Amino acid sequence: MMALRGRARARTLRAGRAMSALLREIRLAVRALSKARGFTSIALLALSLSVGANTAMFSITRAVLLRPLPYPSADALVWVQTVLLENGTPIPSSPPDFYVVRAGQQSFTQVGAWYDKPVVLTGRDQPERLRAGILSAELLPVLGVGPVLGRGFDRSDEVWGSHRSVILSDALWHSRFAGDPAVLGRTASLDGEPHLVVGVLPPSFTWLDGEAQLFLPMAFEPGDNMNTHNNYFLRAVGRLRPGVTVEQARRELQGFGERIRAEFPATRSFGLDGTALLEATVASVRPAVLVLFGAVGLVLLIACANLAHLQLVRGAARRKDMVIHAALGATRSALLRQLLVESLVLGLAGGAVGLLVAVGILRAANGLSQEALPRMQPIGMEWSVLGFALLASLGTAVLFGLLPAIRASSVRIADSLGEAVRDAGGGHRRLSAALVVAETAFSLILLTGAGLTLKSLHHLLQVDLGHEPRGLVSAEIDLPASRYRDATLARALRPGSTQRASVFLDDLLAGLGRIPEVRAAGAISSLPLAGDSWSKRFVAWDRPLPATVGELPRIEYRVVAGDYFRALGIPVRGRTFTRSDDLEAPLVAIVSQSLARRIWGTEDPVGKLISVNPPRELEPGVTRPSDYRPEKLTVVGVAGDVPYDRLERGPTMVVYAPYAQGAEGQLGMYLALRTAGDPLSVVPAVREEVRRLDPDQPLAAVSTFESELARAVAAPRLRTLLLGIYAAIALALAAIGIYGVIAVSVVQRTREIGIRLAVGALPRTVLRLFLGRGCALAGIGLSLGLLGALVASRLARSLLFAVSPTDPLVFGGTALILGATALLASYLPARRAARVDPMETLREG
Repeated sequence: MMALRGRARARTLRAGRAMSALLREIRLAVRALSKARGFTSIALLALSLSVGANTAMFSITRAVLLRPLPYPSADALVWVQTVLLENGTPIPSSPPDFYVVRAGQQSFTQVGAWYDKPVVLTGRDQPERLRAGILSAELLPVLGVGPVLGRGFDRSDEVWGSHRSVILSDALWHSRFAGDPAVLGRTASLDGEPHLVVGVLPPSFTWLDGEAQLFLPMAFEPGDNMNTHNNYFLRAVGRLRPGVTVEQARRELQGFGERIRAEFPATRSFGLDGTALLEATVASVRPAVLVLFGAVGLVLLIACANLAHLQLVRGAARRKDMVIHAALGATRSALLRQLLVESLVLGLAGGAVGLLVAVGILRAANGLSQEALPRMQPIGMEWSVLGFALLASLGTAVLFGLLPAIRASSVRIADSLGEAVRDAGGGHRRLSAALVVAETAFSLILLTGAGLTLKSLHHLLQVDLGHEPRGLVSAEIDLPASRYRDATLARALRPGSTQRASVFLDDLLAGLGRIPEVRAAGAISSLPLAGDSWSKRFVAWDRPLPATVGELPRIEYRVVAGDYFRALGIPVRGRTFTRSDDLEAPLVAIVSQSLARRIWGTEDPVGKLISVNPPRELEPGVTRPSDYRPEKLTVVGVAGDVPYDRLERGPTMVVYAPYAQGAEGQLGMYLALRTAGDPLSVVPAVREEVRRLDPDQPLAAVSTFESELARAVAAPRLRTLLLGIYAAIALALAAIGIYGVIAVSVVQRTREIGIRLAVGALPRTVLRLFLGRGCALAGIGLSLGLLGALVASRLARSLLFAVSPTDPLVFGGTALILGATALLASYLPARRAARVDPMETLREG
């Protein structure tokens, strides 16, 4: 027993002595760093910027790509997709396809579907426009979410006539119903129809598709054209059964696609597939986030190389002290340990400051719109992020401190103090040069990436919008079907089903045109750059019909009202629509210039007959009324091209139709107003005009066209900004590295320079000597950097627009910028070398 106690006491004493020694070494490290204020300041700045940027980028990467979806066992959720067989592009699904999968699938416990639509909640002084999620009965159970009050939906809620139930979000329950637990059984007026409140969702629930304030069951009226293969607007998700893989589920879904194509020939260009829900959510942004994370990683490597070089220089200057310590009995391990402790103290201090830098970056990132990067909000300092910051700080300290510490501690007592000082120059010269070459190469990779994205953004901003966004304001109106659509005519696909809505829009736009600040007022079913799709197959009746519907050109369809073309400044050759283009007049259309050029080439399309729905013989399996024939429209004008999808995709082939003739049941429209002054100044007058015509109709999504354009380029602008910042940091660090190598070389070789000048060497010869060394290092770094940039730019090809990943101007320009920077960084110390006074140098030597 006494022996055990003795051994325990001995262990305690050893641990205490080790801790005391560590604290003593930390105090010595702090004292040494405080004396070298210049070195410490530069090192802390480089460390804090690089570690802070990496920590912030790790937080963003984790939030966007790695953070699990906010549902139980989210890795079992699979996105069930309809895909275009020609290229695998995923698109929404049709209700019939969903019902087939739901009834026959074996891979999932359940499959649910949904779509979104706006609804108007009335019952107070002001109507409120809300976003509603329209759900199948299984969707909430698939997500693993249940109401905290009441019940969810079941199949009986999907039956038309029994479908007027509503589940409230927690936010709407508190804001509109004061969080009253007795809300169950009360009615809410949605689009003028009473709906029974049957449930309330928990406050932690996050909707799949942005924000939704309430949820309605997915039900279709018998004969509703939306419940056919004519319309693809549903999204679906399933939860895998235990033991079933995503690949097995994919094979089953592909089999369903084959069965549906065999039964419905009109769907022969579509298939079914599946992918993990998280992967489907982040697939579009993964390349950009990984490129940014790789770029900020290069910044960290450059900072490590730069700091290692500074440590080498400092170690060379301290070599005399190392010899003295060794002479006094210090072992090499003790010297090495002390130098590493200094690096660790510096790394931890830089990491602590870097956390503050990361917090600032994340605050700015949290203020960015979702258009820049989805799933960004909220991003905070979680434990994993703090762990990454600690790991990055310690890793950086080891990377930049280990080799310099080994070299600085490798002294011999037999060395004289003078020899120690002289040897300091040659011992680390090659390693310093290698570090500078690496900094230059990495910097060129970042500069090239920033140059390519900058040129890509420039090309993107130069895309012809086809309209002038300044002075334009938009707002959304969504009229309730219960009051503005004739259900009987809608089921028969008759254009008169929205006659009441057409009258409302004509009266509204006429009233808006009387507002003094409004120069022109129009409306359209979807605004430019919105990315909304109303896709149709185009038929030119003066051209032969193809054998299959899939061979017909796919175009975008838009219905407009009022002076839409004049409001946006879109030129039209021929004529625009007028109020006389109503149901009593011949059916007319305007085609976009790109569509006219593709179909008719140099022919004038005005007067040609077209259709935007295929003839029955090309779609034998599509459900349509027995007397259906595609309506033939006469082209009366050719409009200038406008991008309705993303800017990267360029002009959209569009067919415009007047709302009164071609609405096809569409009740949601966007107002577009050209104003004389501040666009937002007319909004109160617009609200008042809407309220005058329909007190229960709210105005929503008010925005200027300039802000919509800014949102459209938010993601590429963010990428360019971040890469530009990283490249600027890398350029500065590379310049410091080259300057440091040449400056230290000048100091170490001052006596040699003095001798050269004393025996007749010219100052310009000395200048060329040191300038040549700096340029040689930069040249090697540029060569390696060009090779690395060629590889890296090809990996980032998908992020570029109208720019080759090997663009010679960008590669040449960035190499020139970095080369000029290296030349300047070499010239300054080289000039100092050329001005050395040989007599004074020899006298001091």
